[in-house]
Amino acid sequence: MMERSLRLRGLILLLVAGVGISGCAPVFPRELTDRIDRRVSYKELRSDPDKFKGTWVMLGGVIVSSKNVKEGTLIEVLQQPLDNDGRPLDTDRTEGRFLVQSDQFLDSAVYHPGRLITFVGEVIGRKAKLLDEIIYQYPLLADKASHLWTPSTGPHFFFGVGVSGRM
Repeated sequence: MMERSLRLRGLILLLVAGVGISGCAPVFPRELTDRIDRRVSYKELRSDPDKFKGTWVMLGGVIVSSKNVKEGTLIEVLQQPLDNDGRPLDTDRTEGRFLVQSDQFLDSAVYHPGRLITFVGEVIGRKAKLLDEIIYQYPLLADKASHLWTPSTGPHFFFGVGVSGRM
């Protein structure tokens, strides 16, 4: 009986460790993240995008809109700070908006307003667009890689013995 309990405990620890390790896989490959200049803050980029042309950055936030154009897809994002994994934080804190130009067709049913997204992109300058009744100067990035995040409501742990179900 004691041996069975120890085996079960060992199996549970192995499963928990496996889930923990699989959750730590990086979102972007190292060859992309090594190119990112982490010294460039969003505030600096927003104030003078032309100064950073050619610089690779990682930015993320909430998709405001996506529009398919001849060149591919243009995505407008409300910037949010990122956590250590590159996921936008669940906060209203923002320093503005930015645009990402992808040379691929990205379906706007998938890349819809409200989705959290993180980009690795190359700064290609700025783009002026109408935002309500003002002309807004957006930093413009060329999409090198992106990651759509699934909605998170926090960690979910279910331990128990017997039958369980969700309602």
